[in-house]
Amino acid sequence: MLNLELTEEQQLMRDSVARLFSKAGLRERGAMSGSAMLDLGLWRSAAEAGVLSLLVPESAGGVGLGMLEASLVAEVVGECLVALPVIEGMVVAALLARFDSGPVVTDWLSRLCAGDVVVTLVPAALGDRRESSLIPGGGLADAVLYWDGDALNLGVPSVRCATPANLGELPLARFDPSAAERHVVSEGVAARAAFEGAVDQWRLLVAAMLLGMAKESLRQAATYACERNAFGRPIGGFQGIAHPLADVATDVEGGRQLVRYALWSIATRAQDAAAMAPAACWWAAESAQTASLRAMRTFGGYGLGLESQAQLFWRRCRALSLLAGGPEALLDLSADRLWSAAGPDAELPQVGEIGIDFGLGEAAERMAERARRFFSEHMTDKHREFVYTSGDGHDAEMERALAVAGLLHPDWPAEYGGQDCSALEMSALYRVYGDFAWWVAPANTTDMVGKIVMRFGSSTLKEEVLPLLASGQANCALGYSEPSCGSDIFAARTRAVRDGDGWVIDGQKMFTSQGHFAKYCLMLTRTDTEAAKHAGLTLFLLPLDQPGYDLNRVDTLGNERTNVTFYSGMRVSDAYRLGEVNGGAAVMAAALALEQSTGDFFLISLRRLFKHAAAWAKASGPSAARIERPMVRRVLTRLHVQIAVLEALTRRAQSAGMKKQRDRSLGPMTKLFGSEAMVRSAAELMDAAGSEVLVSEHSDLGWIELEARRSIATTIYAGTSEVQRSIIAETALGLPRSRS
Repeated sequence: MLNLELTEEQQLMRDSVARLFSKAGLRERGAMSGSAMLDLGLWRSAAEAGVLSLLVPESAGGVGLGMLEASLVAEVVGECLVALPVIEGMVVAALLARFDSGPVVTDWLSRLCAGDVVVTLVPAALGDRRESSLIPGGGLADAVLYWDGDALNLGVPSVRCATPANLGELPLARFDPSAAERHVVSEGVAARAAFEGAVDQWRLLVAAMLLGMAKESLRQAATYACERNAFGRPIGGFQGIAHPLADVATDVEGGRQLVRYALWSIATRAQDAAAMAPAACWWAAESAQTASLRAMRTFGGYGLGLESQAQLFWRRCRALSLLAGGPEALLDLSADRLWSAAGPDAELPQVGEIGIDFGLGEAAERMAERARRFFSEHMTDKHREFVYTSGDGHDAEMERALAVAGLLHPDWPAEYGGQDCSALEMSALYRVYGDFAWWVAPANTTDMVGKIVMRFGSSTLKEEVLPLLASGQANCALGYSEPSCGSDIFAARTRAVRDGDGWVIDGQKMFTSQGHFAKYCLMLTRTDTEAAKHAGLTLFLLPLDQPGYDLNRVDTLGNERTNVTFYSGMRVSDAYRLGEVNGGAAVMAAALALEQSTGDFFLISLRRLFKHAAAWAKASGPSAARIERPMVRRVLTRLHVQIAVLEALTRRAQSAGMKKQRDRSLGPMTKLFGSEAMVRSAAELMDAAGSEVLVSEHSDLGWIELEARRSIATTIYAGTSEVQRSIIAETALGLPRSRS
């Protein structure tokens, strides 16, 4: 079941490696400044710490850890700008240890693990590479592991290869096997599979190293942005600085979680496992280059100076991305593996025991199976047409049937009509809602309001309202936004004035989705006009079936209905108050945390987009299946990877919530990434499909067209992308507050 926390041993190992590689002056020595000299003392220290033999089994004299620990080391190597071929050494040692290749190779392995020699690898078969390609660590290598013909070879150059001046100031070199003494390590199909698995290990470690560099470059940029003043305030308080950094911070954190998600996918032999190593490396290459560039620009002209680490981070990210093959080649490789016939039985890289779990658990699987049976039995052609054409997703009969089946609000406590199900079970349930394209919004909005009533409502309110919500007999709407406020909901002007033992509410709300069929509205009102903006607010659960309520229908770009709602002299008992008088800020904080706490709802839409796009692509076009077109394959693969990133971010947020860890950046990251990924992916799919996608009809292309329109709203509802960026900048990067 879901568990993404590092063990104490893993964290201690990472900390010890960080101390080793971040000692004074290391970063300066990491930048070679034209010199290809190897710091044998540092190399041997890494070997003595078990870094180079980390992936070698204990039975072969190694440390016997797995790829998760290796990825932690790679992150530190990136953070510290280490130029030594550490990750290449780890991969080579692990591969050599797999073969009984005689005394010569055994001796090289022993000396490598001891730190007496440097051995790197050519991360592709020589016949598959462009001529004279540079190889990582080649300028420091005493030997090179490579595949040529039908054999895995260890080549020992007569003299160390020369390192040319290069962008990343890395010990690169061109390796000529004809000028090296050759020792055959192994031959045949099994050896080739082992070599290719090792290259995938290297790709995963390159990804981790890139993301480590990107994360550290952002940390340094954020520190500078807090210290550097312009126009009388720190530059980090300007959204022009903060928001671009928040975007890349989200992409980098998503990449770090993607590497771990890839390891878990490989360990569990998921259907897409073979595609995950190049996919993670592609995402890391793209996001790290952008992150390091934006970090460098944050320093302004200072970031361009050669004494600055900012420019070196960018140069290293750019160089390492190209050494890994370049983003386009990595994306194409992932696409080839994703859309080939190779499934979970394909040869995969060895990852060892990773100790983390992105799975939802057996209880969640049982919940999903219950939901699949329900929808399979209840969904008719009429319902399938309804989910495409409906503007609000409200089907009272189906909602009551879901309630009877225990599939409407099953995570509610039993005392309120629920089954005490976990958040993971709800995640699995909503996925099935999405698989059948059933609307989640009506149930989820009512669910959020019900939970606020449970937490802040009076006993009278709970007794009246919760049974109606639990049984599907009543729905709720949200009364937050107003015409003059927008996202600044705490500037609400709708008034609630005490009148005897109750209150009278007057005002107007915007974007009250479900307001035309809801029985109750969660109303944010101002109860003290003299208090500070956040201090004079109170929330009520307002019954809407009374005089004084009116609305105007608003049809939106995404075929979704919302409303402008009006409240004139509407009365509400004090028993319907939620929280303290003038204490609405605390209630709203809890409500917004529920609304912004998960990426599951964006996953539903992205998965639906992928489903229809893949169906369209696999169908035969004028001459062949569209999936054979490079542009289509790339667009679909980018969407697939973004789904994996969002999956990883969502699970990370859920895992933190289960552990009661307070990290206010995780929810906004999932919301920002999910909504922006929807906009990007839908636009790319429309470009790939061409003019035929313009027709609005209930078909695969029709769903793509509809999701493209709906995606825009996701960047606005539940807090705009700009609001999320501000929160991420403040909480993940420590930048000054940019909102009043």
